[in-house]
Amino acid sequence: MKKLILSFLLFVPCAAYAAEADDDGLGPALIDLNASTRPFVLSPGADARYDRAIALMYRLEFDKAEVECRAIVAAAPGDPAGYFALAALSWWKYSQDFDQQGDLKAVEKEFISNSDKVIELTKKMLEERRDLDQAYFFMGSAYGLQGRWYAVQRSWWKSYTRGKKARKFLKKCVETNPAVYDAYLGLGIFDYYVAALPGTLGFAAKLFAGGDRARGIEYVKTAKEKGRFFKLEARIFLIEIYSRHEHDFKAAFAECAALRALDPANMLYRLAEIMTHIAAQDWQGVLDESEMFLGSWQVSPMRGLEQQLGSVYLAAGDALLALRRYEDSLGWFTGGIEKTNYPAKGWATYCLLRRAQALDLLGRRAEALRDYKAAAARPNFWDSRKYAKAGLKKAPDYKEVYRQLAED
Repeated sequence: MKKLILSFLLFVPCAAYAAEADDDGLGPALIDLNASTRPFVLSPGADARYDRAIALMYRLEFDKAEVECRAIVAAAPGDPAGYFALAALSWWKYSQDFDQQGDLKAVEKEFISNSDKVIELTKKMLEERRDLDQAYFFMGSAYGLQGRWYAVQRSWWKSYTRGKKARKFLKKCVETNPAVYDAYLGLGIFDYYVAALPGTLGFAAKLFAGGDRARGIEYVKTAKEKGRFFKLEARIFLIEIYSRHEHDFKAAFAECAALRALDPANMLYRLAEIMTHIAAQDWQGVLDESEMFLGSWQVSPMRGLEQQLGSVYLAAGDALLALRRYEDSLGWFTGGIEKTNYPAKGWATYCLLRRAQALDLLGRRAEALRDYKAAAARPNFWDSRKYAKAGLKKAPDYKEVYRQLAED
């Protein structure tokens, strides 16, 4: 179930921020989180458009968000802000398709082009000694975003080199102007995830060193409380940190409630709460929230979130499996397979796999074998082929199925 959380966040790969062996990062002696110098503002008129673009991205209204981003570029083509917004938009587009093994070359080309443009423009700013705090901020953020992109693709060396540069320039940013509080998000992500995740990265762990969990959380909280543009992203990171790594579910649910209060109609935020219940293994909570989500969806569906609807069916079915309500789970898994306009999605693959496991737990082996074969024939997603092939050889028991559901 851990991977369902990543489907929403897609930010764990920020562990790609790599430390140099002799660099312990920013300590209290180097920065003052209460310092106030020049406020972080963009070119005239850009701030309001940036705010609208961010809100539209989180509502998955990508076409409208792109209009705002391109307006920022048109108003100030020599500034990096608009191009960074376009790169972030490509990232969000990718996040809706990550579980479908389709052709994302067009989105990747768009992403690389815009993030490279950010780096090009910020280098020029540095040469001109113009707005150094913003130059360092956008350069570091662009490299960090590229590090995330390559980490998701498991291109570890590219991720490492981009992440290393990201941290370097974000550090320069806050040393130049500690009031650019958004920069603390990237630095906090570095500190926390590099300290928390190396053991899970296998070979890639050799590239990553250092980090400080407590300091990382404090930096992310600083970005949430004082940041200008990254408050939402910081809150989402805190939900991920508290639920998946710290197992502080009280804090995680508090952040979920605060997130939903910002935009009660945004169903993406409700999805975050479902996934927090999953992390807590609160299966009745998962089921209740999933049922309420789909009830609201029937009244007022959220355009843009259709591609992730299968994840809600999967979550409810998994909850029923965990509660040993195998017969009831079948309808939810079937819904995730049949009630979608995106049958190639990874959610459908996992619904097939889980339906097969539920059928096995009901003693309906012949029916289960058909679903295992169908899941094994589809593109691999989160070890789906591994588990489908294992199911073809031997029916799993409840203990094994639950292990997969609760896998951390």
